[in-house]
Amino acid sequence: MSQASPNITLADNIYYYLRSKIGHLEIEPGERLSEAGLARQFNCSRVPVREAVQRLVSDGALEVIPQRGSFVTPISMTQLEHCRFIRATIEGRVVLDDFDAGLLDPIVPVLGSIIKRQENLIAVNDYNEVFSLDSDFHLLFYTISHKEYAYDVTGMNDIHYFRARLLTLRGEGKDNMVHQHHMIVDAIENKDRDALDKALNTHFQNVNNVIETKKFVTRKGQDYFTK
Repeated sequence: MSQASPNITLADNIYYYLRSKIGHLEIEPGERLSEAGLARQFNCSRVPVREAVQRLVSDGALEVIPQRGSFVTPISMTQLEHCRFIRATIEGRVVLDDFDAGLLDPIVPVLGSIIKRQENLIAVNDYNEVFSLDSDFHLLFYTISHKEYAYDVTGMNDIHYFRARLLTLRGEGKDNMVHQHHMIVDAIENKDRDALDKALNTHFQNVNNVIETKKFVTRKGQDYFTK
């Protein structure tokens, strides 16, 4: 068993715990967090809790309303569009550069395997794992050309975009995603650069299209979004 890094603080643990819960919509937009409750849960003072909360405020995951408390932010439609644009610009260039360099043919079997696993998991409604595999699918394009650093600035881990991506898998977005992954792989196999470019742009628009047309399901039926 690997040991925890001695550099990880209690505030870090609280931060990562809450960010995961918020990101995976286990704590929903609009919900209030109790600092006292979290301090009891982690058997600590409120100091590390407040430190974690401030980091989440900086991430855009929480907003602090004076005299009321800390609340999970709604998902920003403006931020979704910003992330879509940045991702389309960066990832589109990465994938097409990989194509031009002849790097994509060797990873086609891996991409196909990921798609097959996604299809199997969708059949049993395991959306968290489907979501994880979606990240694996796209990260592969960066790693094949040693551009992992670029992945970190695409917005894929932005808390607003992260939650929206997961929401799309609860609705019609899951079928769109798998179909679009097939289109990307087909274009690579057919050595069709134009088709690959078109498939990528269609895919990058998927989250925004599903959210804008409200083809998804929330747990309590409330609106998760803001402009």
